[in-house]
Amino acid sequence: MIYLADWLLTGEGSPVRNGWIQVEGNRIVATGSASGLPEGVPVQRFAGCALLPGLVNAHCHLELTTLQGRLDSGNSFPVWVEQLRAYTAGLDSTSYHHAAYEGVRQLLAGGCTTVLDVGNTGDALPVLAASPLRAFACVETLGLDPALAEPRFDAARSRIESHRGEKGLPTDRFRPGIAPHAAYSMSPELLRRVLDHQKSLGLPVTIHAAESREEAEMFASGTGPLADYCRRIYPDAPRHHGTSPVRWLEANGLFPDGLILVHGNILDEADMEILARRKATVVHCPSSHAFFGHPRFPYEALRARGINVALGTDSLASGDSLSMLEQMRLFAEAYPEVPLDEILTLASTHGAHALGLSDVGVLKAGNQADFIAVSENATEEPPKAFGKLSTIVLAGKSCDILAGV
Repeated sequence: MIYLADWLLTGEGSPVRNGWIQVEGNRIVATGSASGLPEGVPVQRFAGCALLPGLVNAHCHLELTTLQGRLDSGNSFPVWVEQLRAYTAGLDSTSYHHAAYEGVRQLLAGGCTTVLDVGNTGDALPVLAASPLRAFACVETLGLDPALAEPRFDAARSRIESHRGEKGLPTDRFRPGIAPHAAYSMSPELLRRVLDHQKSLGLPVTIHAAESREEAEMFASGTGPLADYCRRIYPDAPRHHGTSPVRWLEANGLFPDGLILVHGNILDEADMEILARRKATVVHCPSSHAFFGHPRFPYEALRARGINVALGTDSLASGDSLSMLEQMRLFAEAYPEVPLDEILTLASTHGAHALGLSDVGVLKAGNQADFIAVSENATEEPPKAFGKLSTIVLAGKSCDILAGV
């Protein structure tokens, strides 16, 4: 089958006018322009559309989908965390399962074909396993008391055991794992267990870090509302001084190469030197960033140092959209000087790189046939905006974005 559109944006190189993708099975076998269209192959035409790589959501919390609009963005980050705990205390497994199902539908409707999802309960795992998405599905763990490190890790590991592929290994499209929450919410003992687990399975490690002013204050001086909140939960929580989340992780041997660091809103020169040396990825979530009113995301400084930056949606408890197309639009508004083809790589190629996927995120021969058609009303010029999703193709097959799964 050949898919033909007004424009083809492969994720590398210039847009191709009247571009096409030829697919056999679940692989791309060729791309080109209309002047070189192969003969004798069925063609599906997407008029007024651009073909783009399937988008990679590098950070999401699907189990919180039903909390949209329930939490107050005007509060400090620690108060928001307390609100979140209060709301989730009333949710059960059925609620989380429903939230994940609706979240998957919204991901697909927003152009996503690959997601790294993080949840506390594990209830999103069976939904993601049954979905057409390529999913890195993580059960999150946290706990400051070192005495809880082993039972907390065992509890997270038990949640994923029943969702593994053949012989206990991850499968091509569904890879369950464990995610550490944050440097401020975990003991080194627990964090080290998670890192060892992910490494043993060849899975990426993702962690929230350098997200808020309150977190920065906690590590710089050991004071502030987030430090107070942590000590209410665990009175013997460490009293940090003169450091940052990134430097603390590095100093304790808890910053592995290729770490996926989520948010990274407050980073200094020393932090960015570590990020560059460790070949880390920083995931920016534009919708969530606006919700909290965080300091400006340091995209220019990260890019200048060659640090990989990807995009994510975060959750609907701290934002209003699970659409990756919407995250791209918000990023374009905040950084109007950044070319749109560069923004596309943030939402595709860079996310795939962070997840260790070498055949996803770029539309070229040999790669997996995951792509989207976006309505752009294109005429003689390449697309200038991120339009409305027309269709989504995963593993070479059209997906029903209304049904979701």
